[in-house]
Amino acid sequence: MSYTFPLSDESKVFLSNCIFRAITNDLPELIYENRLPTSVGSGQFRWNFINRNLLEDAPENFETAFAKRGGWIFILLRDAYTNLSFSIMSEKNFANLQKHPKQKEHYLEALVSQNEWREPISSQISIDGFFPDRDQIILSELRSQLFSGFTGIIDEHVLVLYDYNYSGVTTIRAVLLTPKLEIAASDDWTSFMRNTFIPTKTINVASSGEEEDLVSLREEYTPNEQSIVEINTNNKRENKG
Repeated sequence: MSYTFPLSDESKVFLSNCIFRAITNDLPELIYENRLPTSVGSGQFRWNFINRNLLEDAPENFETAFAKRGGWIFILLRDAYTNLSFSIMSEKNFANLQKHPKQKEHYLEALVSQNEWREPISSQISIDGFFPDRDQIILSELRSQLFSGFTGIIDEHVLVLYDYNYSGVTTIRAVLLTPKLEIAASDDWTSFMRNTFIPTKTINVASSGEEEDLVSLREEYTPNEQSIVEINTNNKRENKG
């Protein structure tokens, strides 16, 4: 169902633009400036830009913390005004996770494990197969571990999803999930992703890695120029689930 999260427009613009700029601007600019003939590995490298933008541009009401699951390092956020927490994932990876649940507890399941009262959208297509039973103690312990970097109360968890094509990010939305990763509510933030955002603080950058490949380059770069053109269309998009 349609849902509006109790966040300020500034907060929505911040989260949307961190993703939009990283994939649509920052990564293609790096490829162009270094005269790279291909974009192999860019699906993983883009997260360095997303994470940098999240850390450097976060408004004062957002608390940020690193979390680690296996070899994957990612950033979680907490809004002090609402006590909501946030993480980011591509639509493609989320769809794969819905359709093919992992044998072991996935970190996203731990993050949304407290959304117990949420009901899935009635018109939602059922996921393929049977969602495995999970050990609630393991999920609770993992949730505490993931949120250990925060000092305040954590309420529900919000997943920010983005989709893209060769020209950059096309859609961004925020969703509330049930513990079985079904969508209970969705808020479209696509209109916020091109808005101007003025950072309010600066924090150091960190590293990470994962995900699909983006096969695109800047044809020409100036500070305010937005156009991106696809090159090397024979490159294969890389995926990591």
